[in-house]
This record gives sequence, structure tokens and C-alpha cells, in this order.
Amino acid sequence: MTSVTFPSRLGFQGRLVVLALALACASPNTAFAWDAATTHAGMTKRALAASRFHAVLAHQLGRPLGILEPLRLDLGTLDPDTARLLKDRLALLDPAGGYRPSADDVATSGAWVEAGAVLSMTPPERVRNHFFNPGTGRGLDDGPGLSGTVHAVRLVLDEGGATVRDAATGQAFSLDGMSALAWIEARQNDQGLIAFLDGLERSVSAGQPRERETALVRSLLALGGMVAVLEDAGQPAFVRNDFRGEFLAQGAGSAFERYVADRYGAVALPPAAHAMARPDLASFFAASDGKGLAQTTQQRFFSPGTLPDDFDIGAGDTSAVADSLANQSLKFPLPKVAGVDVAASGRTRYVKQDGRRVLAYQRNGNRLHFFLDQTVYADTARQWLPEVEAYAAGMVDYLLRGKVEIAVADHSATFTVAGLSGALETGAALHVFSERADGSRQEIAVRPLATGASVVVDVPHDAKKLAAFVRSRDGGGPLFAVGEKSLVVIAAD
Repeated sequence: MTSVTFPSRLGFQGRLVVLALALACASPNTAFAWDAATTHAGMTKRALAASRFHAVLAHQLGRPLGILEPLRLDLGTLDPDTARLLKDRLALLDPAGGYRPSADDVATSGAWVEAGAVLSMTPPERVRNHFFNPGTGRGLDDGPGLSGTVHAVRLVLDEGGATVRDAATGQAFSLDGMSALAWIEARQNDQGLIAFLDGLERSVSAGQPRERETALVRSLLALGGMVAVLEDAGQPAFVRNDFRGEFLAQGAGSAFERYVADRYGAVALPPAAHAMARPDLASFFAASDGKGLAQTTQQRFFSPGTLPDDFDIGAGDTSAVADSLANQSLKFPLPKVAGVDVAASGRTRYVKQDGRRVLAYQRNGNRLHFFLDQTVYADTARQWLPEVEAYAAGMVDYLLRGKVEIAVADHSATFTVAGLSGALETGAALHVFSERADGSRQEIAVRPLATGASVVVDVPHDAKKLAAFVRSRDGGGPLFAVGEKSLVVIAAD
């Protein structure tokens, strides 16, 4: 049970406020974002299966078993503080989930990505950076609720520098944050884009095998973290700025997320039918074509705090009048309410969109009440989860789109970059490495590289493997292209 220590200056009313929010933050039954141990892990597994992840690991990164390749996290190669923190976080993972590493810190490459998705939710305050309003580009913003409970807590505690999260767990927490896209790109995010690219680079360039393997593990953890942030854009509350309505109003977290976790667990989620192709990282969330995941989620689904307001029906009011009154109170332009049956009383009926039941309502006397129930949750989950997974699979393919093709003839190797989205950035360079029989590597060439051009490098006589990468940008944004090739023994002249 979580213990909460209250600052002595709080009065009775202030202590009640802090206790209520502390329980909301600390309760084991409270979910913030999709349930990490089941839904996020399961969606990420399905996204990997629908993506090119296995092929990239097997054919470009020299890991022949691909998604099943066992990889060891050697904490001894990390600085002590990083190693200790990472070990503590990994120890909290559920052993039954299939993604927690073994006692000697070994897991498959796919399991490391799943673990990264779960770890992106811990500690819970990280999730405040998973919100994204595609209309404004902003993240979680509690400005509209400042006259309520959170503002009261801030007034009570801020004069001494304490916060609600301090009271609950000894850490900082507030109901605002970076946008999800900004968080993915933020340098301080140890499971973001920079950590992913840094890890990939070191997985090719580090001198010793154990250093390269550990770097790859850390890159895969970051990949899982980014995928989980995108998956949260498929949860309506995260794109409709609805932390209060979804997570705090009922005092027990998200009823929708509990339904999905209970109904599907980690293994019964519907699979992704395909990988969604998008031109750049931002467009997976929002773009001018309106097909970003955050945009489509916001436009198709309600969340508990963004429902139509209840109202009274007059004796002569028609369905069209009821629809108009309901739509006048909406916080977002879509989805619209249409086809409300004002005659039915005492039974639950539904507003449908594209065959999905998106909103429940009842008429009790003259009062029309709108709500979400398990029927709505069932339709939403069944039809939308595969789409969320498709976007996640597409992000994996986007991040791993670059490829260095290596052709060896006689004592030279030709390197060509493929999989580009447009032209390479001016100043791009190809880094080439030679690996000896003992697994050690050294850089043997750094050559400028132009779009469509190839680079030829002499192969050292003792090379058992060649590896190369390009870290640059193309028309789709940040790019990491990589390739490895094992060699037959090349005899010395």
C-alpha cells in the first residue's frame, strides 16, 4: 500500500484534496494510457509482426534469428548510475508477460521492444507527455480545469515547492506536458528518437561485441518507447485532452482501457492487417492530409470528458432538434451526433458511425443522457485496435527504412544506400567498419555519399565481416541506414 506524507502546513481540506489525487495516481487499479503489461505489450508484438523488423534484424544487422535473436544487456558496459536505474526498472516487469529479461539479462530482440513499450509508462508521470491534440499540436493542458481540484492543490502546496506527485510518490507530477511528438524527439527522453539513433550507431561502431549488443538492446528499448507513444494516439482521451474525464472522474482510471485489458489481455488482441505507410514521423500523428492517427482517432471517437451535455427534450422536439442540441455542446467538431431517437424511453440506444456504435444514450423522462458503455468499448476496440497496430507497424518500418547494400568482389566492397525517402542531405557520410575473427571492429573508411552514388572500399585481408552505416536525413527526416555482410576468408596476397 502506498503511504502518503502530508506537509504539516496543510489544513484538513487541503489534506483531503491531496489524498484524493494521491489515490488516483497511486491506486494499483488506475490505468494511465493503454494497460502497459497487456495492451501495449500485445499491440507492440503485433506491430512488429506486421513490419519489416524481423527482416532488418536478420539481413541488415547481422542477427540471423531476427525477431527471435537472443540479445544480452551487459550492464557492465554502462555507467553505474544508468546501469542501476535500468536494472531497477527492468526488475519491475511482469515475468509472466514474456518480455522481462532472464536473470542474466537476456531476451529476444522482439521482447526488448515490448519491454521498451511497457517501460515507457514507468514511472507514470512520463505518460503526461503522451498526449497530442492534432488541432493545436499541443500536449496535455489542464488550463481549462485550473479552477478545480488541481488548481486548489497547487495553491496549497506550491509555496513550499511541493507538488501532488511529491505527496504521492516523492516525484514531480503535473497535469500538463510536452506533446507526444515533441516528447519522442526530446533529448531528455531516454526512450526517444535520439536514444534510438545513438543506440543503433553504437551497435555498429562499438569496438567489442558485448558493447554493440548492449547498444542494440538500448536502441530496441527506445524503439518500443516510441511505438507506445504512438499507440496512445489511438486512445481517444489522449488526443482530446481528456485526462480528467478519462482518468480522474471515476477515481479508478479508464473504464475503456480496463475493458480492453480484460477482454483481450496481451495475446488475444486482433492482429494488424498491414503496416501504414506515412511520409515522415510527424505524419503518423497529424498531417495536412488528415490521415494521422491522432487526427483519425479524435474525429471518430468520443471520450468520457468530451461527450455531449445532457439536456431536456420538449414535448414537440424532433430527432433533428435533439441532434442539434447535442452537437452544440461538443468540445470537438467531430464526431457528430445524428439520428437520436427522442421517442424511446428507459432503454439504451446508440449513435452509430460507419457501422460502429460510438455513443450510448438514454431518455429518462424528459432528460436525455449521453454516456459510453461496454458495447461502445467493444465496437471501438474490435475495429480500431488493428488500425492502431497498423500505424505502429508503419512507424517501425519508417524508422528502419534505410539500408546499406554491400557487394564484395575480389578485395573490394561496393556500398550503396537504398530505401530512401527522397534525396540524402548534403554532407551525408558512409562509415565503414571491418570486423576481425575475435569480434572486434575498427572503422576503416569515412566517405562522403550522394544520393544514388556508391562507395568502393578496399577490404582488409583479416576482415571476417563488413559493416556500414549512414546517419543523416532524407526527404522523410532523420535517417539511419545500416548493413552488415559476413565474408569468406580473404587470403593475403
